[in-house]
Amino acid sequence: MNFESSEIPKIVIVGHVDHGKSSFIGRFLYDIQEITEEKVLELKKASESRGVEFEFAFLLDALQDERDQGITIDTTRIFFKTKTRKYVFIDSPGHKEFIRNMITGAASADIAVLIVDVNEGVKQQTRKHAYLLKLLGIETVITIYNKMDLIKYNEDKFKKTRVKLDNYLSDINVQSYASIPVSSKLGDNISTKSKKMEWYIGKTFIEVLDSFDISKNSDSEFLRFPVQDIYKIKDKRVIVGKIELGKLSKGKDLIFLPSNERVKIKTLEAWPSARKEYQRGDSVGITLTEQIFVDKGNMASDTVKPPKLMNRFESNIFWLTGKKIFFNKNYLMKINTGEYQIRIKEIKNIVDTENLNLKRSKNVEKNDICEVVIHSSQLIPLDDYSFNKSTARFCLLDDEEIVAGGIINSKNYPDQREKNEYIKKNIVPVNFSVNEIDRSIKFNHRPGIIWLTGLSGSGKSTIAKNVEKKLFKKNYNIFSLDGDNLRIGLNKNLAFSPEDRTENIRRTAEVAKLFTQAGFIVLVSLISPYRSERKRARDIRPELFREIYIKASVEVCLKRDVKGLYAKALKGEIKDFTGISSPYEEPEKPSLIINTSKEEVEESVRKLENFIEKEFSF
Repeated sequence: MNFESSEIPKIVIVGHVDHGKSSFIGRFLYDIQEITEEKVLELKKASESRGVEFEFAFLLDALQDERDQGITIDTTRIFFKTKTRKYVFIDSPGHKEFIRNMITGAASADIAVLIVDVNEGVKQQTRKHAYLLKLLGIETVITIYNKMDLIKYNEDKFKKTRVKLDNYLSDINVQSYASIPVSSKLGDNISTKSKKMEWYIGKTFIEVLDSFDISKNSDSEFLRFPVQDIYKIKDKRVIVGKIELGKLSKGKDLIFLPSNERVKIKTLEAWPSARKEYQRGDSVGITLTEQIFVDKGNMASDTVKPPKLMNRFESNIFWLTGKKIFFNKNYLMKINTGEYQIRIKEIKNIVDTENLNLKRSKNVEKNDICEVVIHSSQLIPLDDYSFNKSTARFCLLDDEEIVAGGIINSKNYPDQREKNEYIKKNIVPVNFSVNEIDRSIKFNHRPGIIWLTGLSGSGKSTIAKNVEKKLFKKNYNIFSLDGDNLRIGLNKNLAFSPEDRTENIRRTAEVAKLFTQAGFIVLVSLISPYRSERKRARDIRPELFREIYIKASVEVCLKRDVKGLYAKALKGEIKDFTGISSPYEEPEKPSLIINTSKEEVEESVRKLENFIEKEFSF
């Protein structure tokens, strides 16, 4: 096994077509003597014989038709070194028809360079490429203002172009690490300071490059180690992969997802000999102290902050094809080393990268950037892109064609990983002499869980309160569990994050179960926005559980706004508010739908009252 370190920084160069990416790289490589003078003379003679002016871009043109078309078609990788360290350039194409290759190059980049023709200024493709870098989790760029010779090194024009680009970058939360005015043709400020721009007091490109710190994630206390393969060598079972965050050493505690099993590292394996420690970017093999089941695509992590396990999440994607998005179609999602069948369940927004406005149309076209909700039949180990960029990037395939690339936004949906911290040791359930059947016979009805779900303001509590009163008068053993009342006591330590909402639902469902064992019909009024968590609540007592959808649109609930919560949410005073800043998933097959947008309270109450009597009375 030959596991090599991946410490060499990868640099992606992006920008509008003809703004001089290839010329810039060619000139840079020539200036640092990575390309011989003989090679340049050879190309100059060839250009002269063809009747064209020599350009440094010719050094990178691997294909004849590229030179004829005047655009770079493929993504080219060029290895080079400065006096400080080694690098690899990823020369990404600028023409909009070749954006797929640009994404392929940028997805693995450590350093991003955005190049602009200072004479032409900031173009639509410049903005789109900057937004794509943001989409791929790159939030700091080096900006190069090329062709300064064409504007006679004019400082004012440079500053106007820089301000325009900096404003756009600021709007999308991308920071410019350095802004460098250069001439690729003449070599100004690339490897040596320009005497023609004495007003520029910043560093040359090579100085900026060597000062760029890419090690900020290598010292992370957290770990991400996607499993690439498992090798069987004699009596060893070696798990191999590349470290995407943190460090690995002998004896380290790991948790593997999706199995959620914990184990320690027994040995580190590499050829010809292993080091004591490996860090982000290193490829290495490990053996474990226990023989647990591990498969390609699994994720090993630290035990303190492992990835979420999710089957529903939001994502920003770049749609690469002319094909339409189909909601009932299975796409193949490749993330880290795993592959999963997913469906796109909702298109939330389509972003216009020119002005950052949302498009009115919901029809996604080629090269559109959009926010979507994705559903998987399997639980996927996921990191939010704000936590770790490299493990939050993915691509979608349709019939082996890449149709989209994107990043994970896991904030609005809950972690479904079962926590192992609660060990059920020395716990023995007690069987009581009065059982559920005895209670049902006495009260003349079966127990049940009537789970009312819907937006805040849809009418859940009002309906439950009235139904409870009516059925109690008819001698039903009935009790109401209301979400707000529970948060005053039992659930007062829970906030409104996806994980806290999940725990709120779990606790409430367990309390409802206890009430059914006491012979009660329990009315649960809870927003409970996630289908997955309502299913978990149902699974506690599926034979007694009835899901009731109290239906009302956000617009209707906004008009009602009895508690004033929507007004606060719209002002930003309440975060993670369902229907405004947090999602609500409508039930797919509820036992009953009560549409309070169209019904009076009395009609809604009568519907639920009749439903309960029919379902649970003897």
